[in-house]
Amino acid sequence: MIIERVDLDAIQKTEYLTTLGRLGIGESIFCTELKQAQSLRSLSYYLIRSRKLDWKFTFRKMDRGWRIIRIL
Repeated sequence: MIIERVDLDAIQKTEYLTTLGRLGIGESIFCTELKQAQSLRSLSYYLIRSRKLDWKFTFRKMDRGWRIIRIL
């Protein structure tokens, strides 16, 4: 087994992670594709658990897509 050290600063943050991290309370992201919305939804859960944040997001179906809203 080979174990390599990884420089975490060298790993680029994904665009979605940066976007979710900058959302304020009451701000939201609108997605027209279900796959993209589900990806953001699961990333929001990961962000909350891994960083132990007191944030909450809600996921809502809209007329022409889905909206991820930060509510806390």
